[in-house]
Amino acid sequence: MPDPIVCLGETLWDVLPSGEFLGGAPCNVAAHLARLGVPVFLVSRVGADAHGRAALERMRTLGLDTAYVQIDPWLPTGIARAALDAKGGASYEFLSPAAWDRIEADARTLECAHRAAATVFGTLLQRTAAGAGVVQRVLDASRWRVLDLNLRAPHDSREVVLASLARADFVKLNEAEARRVADWLGVADEPAALLEALASRYDTESLCVTRAARGAVLWHDGEWIEQAALPSAVVDTVGAGDAFLAMLLAELLDGRHARLAMERAVRLAAFVASQPGAVPDYAAARFRA
Repeated sequence: MPDPIVCLGETLWDVLPSGEFLGGAPCNVAAHLARLGVPVFLVSRVGADAHGRAALERMRTLGLDTAYVQIDPWLPTGIARAALDAKGGASYEFLSPAAWDRIEADARTLECAHRAAATVFGTLLQRTAAGAGVVQRVLDASRWRVLDLNLRAPHDSREVVLASLARADFVKLNEAEARRVADWLGVADEPAALLEALASRYDTESLCVTRAARGAVLWHDGEWIEQAALPSAVVDTVGAGDAFLAMLLAELLDGRHARLAMERAVRLAAFVASQPGAVPDYAAARFRA
């Protein structure tokens, strides 16, 4: 078996007009990796409540190994109330504090990160000093660090973002996040300038910027890849970026060329955007063949 991927961070329920869906970017990425047949461990935390039990049940239904999902005896399972705009984009209000704010970097978790092919992390867990400490300890044990920035106001601290960029080998941003990071770094708002700044300041190896209807662009292994978007009848965009990242990592770590990885990532993201919820049902062969 290939080495697993670790996804570190929030598990929560997205409360949408169409219902409640298990979510949180790390949980979504992990669920898509599992659906794609990639060994993956989600390091997260849920409450000892009905939402927590439902989360664990849903994870198992999705094929996720829950061995590293901790259970908090006091704090509730995370909830994010999502509001959708006319284009299907979402904004969130987070229950706080929640169980995922208390993820622990115990010895077992650090050993898991040490043997993983990659650790995927974001910034939401770092909204507290304790969460930032957990991320730092897990990344210290990790071999290849993938930052999925996933900025959500008001938890979008410049200091946290820059510290996270300094720890990442692979950086994935959407267009709005790329503009903010470029502004903070004092460089032009375009991928080549952003990459030059990240590489010179933080030794960033790979950069991916997703650009909605304009597709995505990737710097990896010394090559720029531009990939057009695919048309999609958008229901909601929740989870589309997570599906994109999961497919991209699955393909790259499996030795596929970056161009094929990008094609498949865009195809899966378009499908997810056309379905309700972050992890709709699909067969991996449909998108990896």
